[in-house]
Amino acid sequence: MKETVTSPDEITLRDLYLVLKRNKHLVLGLPLLLAALTLVGSLLWPKTYTSQVVVSLSLANQSSQGLLNNLPSLAGLAQGFVDLQQTRLLANQLGVDDPTRYYRARFDEKRGLLFLTAQGSTAAEAEERANRILQVARSYLERNLLEGAQANLRAAQTQARLDLQAARDALKSIQVELSRAPDLAVSNGTLAAGLEARGTDPQVARSASPAYTSLSLDESRLRSQIAQLEARITTLNDFLRQPQAIRQLVSQALLVQVLVPPAEPLRHSFPRPLLFTVVAGVLGFMIGVLWAFVAEAIRPQPAAVASGPEAVGVR
Repeated sequence: MKETVTSPDEITLRDLYLVLKRNKHLVLGLPLLLAALTLVGSLLWPKTYTSQVVVSLSLANQSSQGLLNNLPSLAGLAQGFVDLQQTRLLANQLGVDDPTRYYRARFDEKRGLLFLTAQGSTAAEAEERANRILQVARSYLERNLLEGAQANLRAAQTQARLDLQAARDALKSIQVELSRAPDLAVSNGTLAAGLEARGTDPQVARSASPAYTSLSLDESRLRSQIAQLEARITTLNDFLRQPQAIRQLVSQALLVQVLVPPAEPLRHSFPRPLLFTVVAGVLGFMIGVLWAFVAEAIRPQPAAVASGPEAVGVR
């Protein structure tokens, strides 16, 4: 009967068990040591508290004298504030050298939410810093919208002045024509009917002098337009002299709803002793097992003992 011979290079489960058994102190001791050191280090490490603020941003569809038209995109301004985290401007406003060390900002454009996070060594400090970054973010948005509103105001003022100058020039031309046109003439029924057929105002067409009447009506319209433009320019000038009024309008238009206000956290966010200890134990066990197999592989093996009948010399 032929017997099955096991190859000496084949590894069985028993071989793996024996390797782990011979290195049990390493396999079990390393994860316990790492877990204990991690637990002690986590308990002694300074605690960090985190307070998060969630803000909803929107812009009211209200305007005054075109003041809030064509303002910068609110989403663009929010993302711009997020990008300012690594700048000296934001560092000066927050009163820290490196804002990214204590503060985080993230804008969700799809939902229109601005997430502001502040960290501190105590729960009260975290809440205080959360209030600070909320105020800085609100001030940043209002300041940029205010600059946009003032730019719109100056553009509207310039356009009104151009329109006023054009209306005055047109009025001068009409006044010259009026001085040349006869103010009295005989009414012509045929001419009146023809003018009405071409869409001329019946009051003009049936007048004694249609040309004079038309020029007079144009003069009246231009005088009214000039009066309106002068009143608009006066209003715009008054706005420019009252920046506080513009700021108030911008503040009313900018809707900043704090969905999650700054608050003191109940527990610290870092370190997390239980989680870190479990992770350290698992990593220590994996490293211990790997180390045991590597040590077994490089350990020198004893010389193999020859077996079988020895050769016998013939006398």
